[in-house]
Amino acid sequence: MKLWTFPWLLCLVILILCFGSECGTVRRKGRSKRDLVRIREARATFPGACATRLPRGKRSLPGLERRVPRQRRRSSQAEENSPGRGKAVYFTGRGDQLRLKPGVEIPRGNFTLEMWIKPEGGQRSPTVIAGLYDKCFYASSDRGWLLGIRAISEQGNCDPRFFFSLKTDRAHKVTSIHSNGQYLPNTWAHLAVTYDGLYMKLYVNGAQVGVSREQSGNVFSYLTKKCKVLMVGGNALNHNYRGAVERVTLWREARGQRQIIRDMQGHEDPQDAPQLVIRETFEHPARKWLTVKDGSFPQQEEGSSSRVGQAEGVGGSGSGGSLDTTLEPPSCGQTICDNVEVVTNYNRTWTFRKPKTMRYRVVNVWDDAGRRPTVTPHQIQLQHQDLNKAFAVYNITWELSVHNVTNSSLRHRLVLANCDISKVGDEACDPECNHTLTGFDAGDCKRHRSRCPEYKQGNGVCDPECNWDNFFYDNGDCCNPNVTDVTKTCFNRSSPHRAYLDVKELKEILNLDGSTHLNVFFANSSDEDLAGVATWPWDKEALTHLGGIVLNPSFYGTFGHTHTMIHEIGHSLGLYHVFRGISEIESCNDACLETEPSLETGDLCEDTNPTPKYKYCRDPEPGNDTCERRHFTHTPYNNYMSYADDDCTDSFTPNQVARMHCYLDLIYQTWQPASKPPPVPMAPQVVGQEHDAITLEWFPPISGHFYDRDVGSVCDKCTEGRVLLQYASNSSSPRPCAPSGHWSPREAEGPPDVEQACEPSVRTWSPNAGIEQGAVGLSECPLQGCMLQLEFPHPLVPDSLTVWVTFFSPEETAFPAIHNILLLTVSGNNLSLGPSNVFCDTPLTLKLDVEEEVYGVQFFTMEQHLEIDATLLASKPNCLLCRHCKPLRHRLLRQPPFSHAPHGVVLNEPARRYTDRDVVPSSVYTYQVQTISARSESEPSPPLTHQLGAPYCGDGRIQRAQGEECDDMNSMNGDGCSSQCKKEPFFNCVEEPSMCYFYDGDGVCEDFERETSVRDCGLYTPSGFLDQWATAVHVSHQESLYCPGEVAAGYPAVTKTCQSKVFDLSDGVSQYAWFPCREAQQSSWYPQYWLKAYFSHPMVAAAVIIHLAADGTGYIDQTQCNITVQLVDTKEVIHSLGDWRLTCRTNPLVIPVSHDLSVAFYRTKAILVQFRSHLVAISGVGLRSFQFFDPITISGCQSNEIYNPMGQSCVHYSCEAIDCQEPLIRNAELKCSSLGFFNGARCTITCNSGYVLQVHRDDDIIKTQVQST
Repeated sequence: MKLWTFPWLLCLVILILCFGSECGTVRRKGRSKRDLVRIREARATFPGACATRLPRGKRSLPGLERRVPRQRRRSSQAEENSPGRGKAVYFTGRGDQLRLKPGVEIPRGNFTLEMWIKPEGGQRSPTVIAGLYDKCFYASSDRGWLLGIRAISEQGNCDPRFFFSLKTDRAHKVTSIHSNGQYLPNTWAHLAVTYDGLYMKLYVNGAQVGVSREQSGNVFSYLTKKCKVLMVGGNALNHNYRGAVERVTLWREARGQRQIIRDMQGHEDPQDAPQLVIRETFEHPARKWLTVKDGSFPQQEEGSSSRVGQAEGVGGSGSGGSLDTTLEPPSCGQTICDNVEVVTNYNRTWTFRKPKTMRYRVVNVWDDAGRRPTVTPHQIQLQHQDLNKAFAVYNITWELSVHNVTNSSLRHRLVLANCDISKVGDEACDPECNHTLTGFDAGDCKRHRSRCPEYKQGNGVCDPECNWDNFFYDNGDCCNPNVTDVTKTCFNRSSPHRAYLDVKELKEILNLDGSTHLNVFFANSSDEDLAGVATWPWDKEALTHLGGIVLNPSFYGTFGHTHTMIHEIGHSLGLYHVFRGISEIESCNDACLETEPSLETGDLCEDTNPTPKYKYCRDPEPGNDTCERRHFTHTPYNNYMSYADDDCTDSFTPNQVARMHCYLDLIYQTWQPASKPPPVPMAPQVVGQEHDAITLEWFPPISGHFYDRDVGSVCDKCTEGRVLLQYASNSSSPRPCAPSGHWSPREAEGPPDVEQACEPSVRTWSPNAGIEQGAVGLSECPLQGCMLQLEFPHPLVPDSLTVWVTFFSPEETAFPAIHNILLLTVSGNNLSLGPSNVFCDTPLTLKLDVEEEVYGVQFFTMEQHLEIDATLLASKPNCLLCRHCKPLRHRLLRQPPFSHAPHGVVLNEPARRYTDRDVVPSSVYTYQVQTISARSESEPSPPLTHQLGAPYCGDGRIQRAQGEECDDMNSMNGDGCSSQCKKEPFFNCVEEPSMCYFYDGDGVCEDFERETSVRDCGLYTPSGFLDQWATAVHVSHQESLYCPGEVAAGYPAVTKTCQSKVFDLSDGVSQYAWFPCREAQQSSWYPQYWLKAYFSHPMVAAAVIIHLAADGTGYIDQTQCNITVQLVDTKEVIHSLGDWRLTCRTNPLVIPVSHDLSVAFYRTKAILVQFRSHLVAISGVGLRSFQFFDPITISGCQSNEIYNPMGQSCVHYSCEAIDCQEPLIRNAELKCSSLGFFNGARCTITCNSGYVLQVHRDDDIIKTQVQST
């Protein structure tokens, strides 16, 4: 997509940013950001040689259509045989919380609480799962401890995590720790919290994810034990939990991690019984628990046994599984085909790339007389010939059909490929709408408008000088078919006779099914360079009548332009531009920035070198449009996905071919006349081994489907257990709609497609969608709330409802974001579900207790900026609409073959687990899996080779020779040790089987994290250097309340995240970083800001360190900011270090200082930083100097003296050893290399547990170093 810049747009952005900075209320701020989103969306659709809706390294929240349920936990034989495993109960969050009966003595000192939970998506923040309360001391409601869910974002609307908080009766404040990542809705997780009187710890699925030692001593005294109440499922303040709970265990000891893992696996040791307080299985909850007033006991969870894999049946197969089957794409990817392992397997497994035939349909519009086709038959044949010539070598053949449409009205009207019709005549010149048949944007792009005399207005003749918006298009004459040829004169966007259409309107009129063919449409453009527009395979329109590709007929089937269609089909099959990682990133902080070929950044292909956008058939020259002036070599300019001409482009790379074949299997099977079932993209895995058996599990087919799908049936929407999943397909709202269709009810249809959750997006429904920009005041929601109604294709008895609410302003109202949800039943007995709390980055899930058929749902909200992306209704199991669907089966192949099944073992049930007992120790076995449908079978999966008794990932022993970094005896992700036996980010694992802990922020500075973890070790100072931070700061603009300069003095806020693409620097930033004040931003069109940092100890500078809180890039204008850095020496002489580019990717910015050896050295006393962006925020400025090297002192040594680096002074050659003072350090252990304390002796200081070493000089902290204990 070609990006354009225009002076008017820049001015508009500056004006909006200037006025937006004054917005004080949350409501106005939300609207300002909404307006910026409009501009971003407009900017993103500007023309170019190729226009696709580019995802910028973001992806929508996952839909459930193809999701296979994550295997929650490993199957444990010990637990299978445990008679007391119990039942799971479901808490509705409405009056069914439980409190422990007084007869049970609650531990007041050390304790451990463990439980299995399956939380719903969307909870009140904080939500209490279990907690200990003091019912006597009303002055403090936080005494005791809590285990729950809380949104940890500053706004309180996103990033919900498990938390454990504790406040002993003697403590002044509460301490809270939380898990390392968001909780997964409707997924079983094992939680454990421990406290030993010193350390409080939180464990999730056996991994330690949080630790603190801020509390100490007993939780409460013996005298207050009658005041303590233990509750499960909520608290007395109605911070109640929604979801399932199973097997709650309370101990009067702080159990170790190994014990917690054994408890999680279901092992019970009789020797532990004396420490056990409760083991609640919920088979008879009334024996130990009481309900709250007017409350009830939670109901038994239906199908609760699904948490644990079923026991293996006779014959070796079982429906349960322990393999984690989630295959996440990288941060720049969208789908499973972007997963590195999956696309690598498509690259390596040639059978996945066997010949495939695809159908495509050319839509050719003629006039009513059958003349003037959009494209000629010769063009069609030439393009078809070149298309197959290009793709045939990659085993893809295209089957052509031509759909002729005779319609003069359509043929004579201009079809605009890239103009939003709502922009025509909007009083701003929109270049993409500037065309003769739009009246040059209804006159907006005319420099000089001629006068229109009043007598000509509405005189029955279309007068060109009156044909623009201000004169109502000649009072209607120019859009009257009885007066004029409206196909040439009607520019009014509101008229049904207008001379132009946009592509979406053309597709709506033609209404051609996109599920069986790739539809090829034709459209013109005001920009003749626009060659085509494609639909990504992950777009929700991909298989509908709104999908397909749109081509400029000038670039179709003409010599020198046939590769345009090849390029656009590449997009439809999941290929990005080869220059995506350089020229299509939002900023130099973009996660998709490509510095080297990679499967995870840029175009997601590691065989296309990084390159900027370039149209010539050679490597590009270095340019200013890249993040770093680089010389690009061996660039893929001859690739079809470049912008070079037809005489240059001639190939796809193997990685690109792998991606295309993957998407043909994932999305486009219905385009293939004779398609095979989707293959299993991963090799089977060994999950268990005995002396005479190997247990295998494997992944589902790449499509995630459980049933054979046919065009027109619902079987592709049916999941395991014959549960039908359907997204809304019809929508309405009494709220007005914007002409553009942005934020309209229709945007809430289909699967979720918002690219960035918690940011405003035009791809959602919002109550104020129809409020024009600049309108005075807001249209308030009525008393019952603003309403959105969604209807589903098939009425059914539902089991659950899932809603993606991707944006709201939590401060705007004290009420839950959704005021009420109303289920619309076929019988008319509509059911109210009441209010619901939501998180903007986690779908809201609601378990339904309904016995009637539901056909739709209504949402009511008082929040005018709430945005709803999608809604999913799931049926109860064994839905009638799924009863005729034929399940996909699996065949396990083996070499050498099974003795009882030489052609492979066919599993008739949807099982993905098999125990092979037909094995002998000396043989090596190769296993593959096929998917079997009623008509054919898939290609075999990649192979697994294994010998009985050989080690494997999951056996509890780390095979470092095979690349294993850990082995925790399970095949789960998210517990510190991945299913591939690799350590997960910020986790360390110890022992065998591995026990993993999240080390970042655990308060211990370990050697392996000394250079990377600022939370535990502070900013890293290289050996031989000394860092000191500014003791005083002077700034160009400051205000004590909003932007005080002194916050930039001292040690920087290293734990705060550097912000980029900033909308506004909130007041919270001013507490730890300085940025220019609001008044400073309005004082000049070309401002200059500066910060001067002073240091108490002038030193010879080795480097300057600038710690950023924001890098200056804006929400709209993401141009990177440069800073100028100068050193001020003790004689007030200025020494320039030049200009440096700011980016959060390199924070802190370390600028090396080079000294001219031909002149005298100087000591730096201050650092001056200058910049022009008001969105730069600086948290600290540091001066790095040499620790044992002072060139100025050295130059002063006499001929009979030598420099002593330890004392940093000149000493006589014949001097005697200097006696040193014994270091006096409290709370530490001192060990020295000799008995005396003389110059040269080395001493090691080890801090006592809980203490850190701080080196002071003249009462100024020079350097902080945390020592391992």
